[in-house]
Amino acid sequence: METALAYKSMNAQKGINQYQQNVILNATPEELILKLYDLGILSIRRNDFEKANLVLTELISALNFEYQEEALGLFKLYRYCQDCLYKGNTKEPIHILSELRETWAKAFNLA
Repeated sequence: METALAYKSMNAQKGINQYQQNVILNATPEELILKLYDLGILSIRRNDFEKANLVLTELISALNFEYQEEALGLFKLYRYCQDCLYKGNTKEPIHILSELRETWAKAFNLA
């Protein structure tokens, strides 16, 4: 039997999930990129390397290779971050993703 507190907690979580879903669905592509960086950094800090790897994979898949030089540079950085995580190195990927996030935020005028 569920208590009133458990029921209230379930409804609160459902509301939070709906809010997060709405935030993501209404975000611009630029905001989504920044959210990916935030999620990647947070995942690494929490030692959730599986989620961090998924974020890096998503960032790689979002690259536009019509701008070959820029995309290739980012690809190499993302792959380097994945390699670092496989080796248990969290410091460098956090630093790289934080710097990239800051740069993109300034470029998007969202800083």
